[in-house]
Amino acid sequence: MPQMLPTSLHRLKFLDLDVCFQKQDELSSALCVINSSPNLENLSLTMFCNDEETSDNLLDLQDYSGLNLDHLKELEITSFHNYASETEFVKLIMAKSPLLKKAQIELSGCVSVDEENKMLRDLLLLPFPRASPSANFIIERPI
Repeated sequence: MPQMLPTSLHRLKFLDLDVCFQKQDELSSALCVINSSPNLENLSLTMFCNDEETSDNLLDLQDYSGLNLDHLKELEITSFHNYASETEFVKLIMAKSPLLKKAQIELSGCVSVDEENKMLRDLLLLPFPRASPSANFIIERPI
């Protein structure tokens, strides 16, 4: 799967995707569209799972070192399952979005309190590169 589309989606400012992060082709396709949208300001993802076994190594951050999200201001993720590929994706977006003001994650109902606590430690306490240190980072449980 290419990392960029042959034509830039320079007019695309809002993107709303449903993605299964357990499938390499869906994850690669989503990243290809995002990477081809240099003026993207709002990214909204609904994550779903298919109850299949998955590899934890679906996303290699080194492959996306050239990702440019200089205009991204808001990231919204719903139904976050706390898979390794989802967490790595969030870290990638946070590292490549210098203007990010808000990152909101709504957890899937299947995420236990223990998993949530581990995720909070991984995303909020462990150091990883963040392009926008002032971004509000909100993690919620579903209603």
